[in-house]
Amino acid sequence: MAVRRIVKYGEDILRQKLKPVDFKTLEPQLDAILQDMHDTCMSFQGAGLSANQIGLTHRIAMIFIPEKTPKGEAQKFKRYVVINPVIVSKKGCVTDEEGCLSLPGLWVEIERAESIVVHCLNEKGLPVEIHAKGFLAKALQHEIDHLDGKIFIDHADPKLKPEIKKELKKLSKNWS
Repeated sequence: MAVRRIVKYGEDILRQKLKPVDFKTLEPQLDAILQDMHDTCMSFQGAGLSANQIGLTHRIAMIFIPEKTPKGEAQKFKRYVVINPVIVSKKGCVTDEEGCLSLPGLWVEIERAESIVVHCLNEKGLPVEIHAKGFLAKALQHEIDHLDGKIFIDHADPKLKPEIKKELKKLSKNWS
């Protein structure tokens, strides 16, 4: 379909809490939306993308998890589509570096739950429960935050905020 423009930090839509979508109403346009999200995320080499990162107000996110691939073969990814996702359980705590297509060039240590359970609809409109740990748990939390109007730097250590702000000011000069 189309590679869309990535919404950048500072644009209002990234701070909007998106309302759940009615699957039946969305269904006629869902394939096109998902294809645009897929093409955009792959084009920018992202691990995940929320609909509001391409200017849409649908409560949809997509995540790509690398699969084990035999040596010499192209990397393959398992794609997760979550519609109206809600985190219903969190356990443990882990700190890892995160980045975001909407804040290109910025990487910050962020604390997240180590494992989570998410209730959502899949791309067929069926209810699913995802038990996630590791990278999938981190990516789901990151994308669901976007759908809730939050950005990963909101979770940064408060002592780092002045440094992050300074770095964002410098980086944003290069964003188109």
